[in-house]
Amino acid sequence: MSERGLFPPTEEELLSRLNWFVKLRWLFLLGLAGVLFFAYKVFQIRFHILSLAIIGSIVLIYNLGFFLLHNWIRKKPGFEITQRRLRIEANLQIGLDLLCLVFLIHYSGGIENPFVFFFVFHMILGSILLTGRDIYYQAAGATGILFLLLGLSYFKKINHYHMAGFASDELWTNVPYIWAGVVSFLATIFMTVYMTNSIARSLRKREQELFLTKTQLEKKSQELEQANQELIKKQNLLIQSEKLASLGKLSAGVAHELNSPLTGILSFSHFIKDHCASDEQVQQDIAVVIRETERCKKIIKSLLDFARQSQPEKKRDDILKTLNKTLSLVENHKDFKNIEFVKNLPEQLPMILFDRDQIQQVFMNLIVNAQEAMAGKGTLRINAGISADGNYIEISFQDTGSGISEENLRKIFDPFFTTKEKGTGLGLSISLGIIENHAGKLDVQSEPGKGSTFTVKLPLKLKEENGAS
Repeated sequence: MSERGLFPPTEEELLSRLNWFVKLRWLFLLGLAGVLFFAYKVFQIRFHILSLAIIGSIVLIYNLGFFLLHNWIRKKPGFEITQRRLRIEANLQIGLDLLCLVFLIHYSGGIENPFVFFFVFHMILGSILLTGRDIYYQAAGATGILFLLLGLSYFKKINHYHMAGFASDELWTNVPYIWAGVVSFLATIFMTVYMTNSIARSLRKREQELFLTKTQLEKKSQELEQANQELIKKQNLLIQSEKLASLGKLSAGVAHELNSPLTGILSFSHFIKDHCASDEQVQQDIAVVIRETERCKKIIKSLLDFARQSQPEKKRDDILKTLNKTLSLVENHKDFKNIEFVKNLPEQLPMILFDRDQIQQVFMNLIVNAQEAMAGKGTLRINAGISADGNYIEISFQDTGSGISEENLRKIFDPFFTTKEKGTGLGLSISLGIIENHAGKLDVQSEPGKGSTFTVKLPLKLKEENGAS
């Protein structure tokens, strides 16, 4: 794999390494001063002190510059730290270090100086900070300058600075010694660069593989979490369906038993009201009996509708036509005179399979619920279109009513749950059953004080259509 195909260190990692390099340089300067002092005082080794002091001062100055630069970057949160800027700085730091090290070696004995192999440390550090190509260029440049100074010294074009008291004065003119030193130096430097760079590339490759594996594991984890949530949702739906089935049977039995007596009560009440009751108070009392009995009949009808949940008779039809027909029934009704209808409907939608009467019942129920939530005054927005995934026709009813609390939002589709004084709590349960029998979805979003949005989703294609196609 090429160097470009691997993940480079991040900006934060690279900046942290450069900061560490600056701190290491402070230690180097202290160590240099200590070594020179110890060599001079203990071993009586003579150096060209002025030149070495100048080189040390140069290192001190540019290291202070990098230190101040990094402090400025930390205090400048808006400053953009890019890979390119950091790599330029890394090349500059290593290049300046190698150049100073070349002249440090030159002014302290050249090939005689045993610390000539200190170049190895910079090759290792450079392989960590830089790409393979950059560190090879740095190594070639530093060794080239060092050997140029060595050659000029050998041919007496420039002064040779002998380490008096450490090595023989003739050593730097000994050709076999020089060649042995040059070959061993070159081999050490470039083998160090090669091995360190190979290890660094291998580590970056492993880092990339770990990153990709981590990414795949996170993706799989998300997929498993989604699958688990879907499974829980389906289990809840299954439990709910079983509950509804049992409740439906019970409701059907109760409704059937109550329906006949209520019909008799209503008939006799009308008879008494029309033929037997002359007293005005009795007339009023009978009217209350009739009204409440009719209310009971309405509840019984809701129970029967809930219990039957008949399978829809689906025909290919225009859903917009059904929606507009439902709206026309309520727009001019006295209960809706203070409701502003805002319709955002396309000119046409694809024809789909649905039971017109059942879907109209759902639309009517949602519109009436919205009117009651707004206490007869507000804005009802009706939107229609195709879902983002292209699988459903979506029709939403957005009111400006009181909204639904989070606690009630979880229970609004439960049978007999209602927040109305005279509600049966079956309207939304019946609507949900109808939509699910159409392989659709009925979603709700609500926030207390800001209103609610109910969205009906009906599939563009049913399974029976897909099987036939």
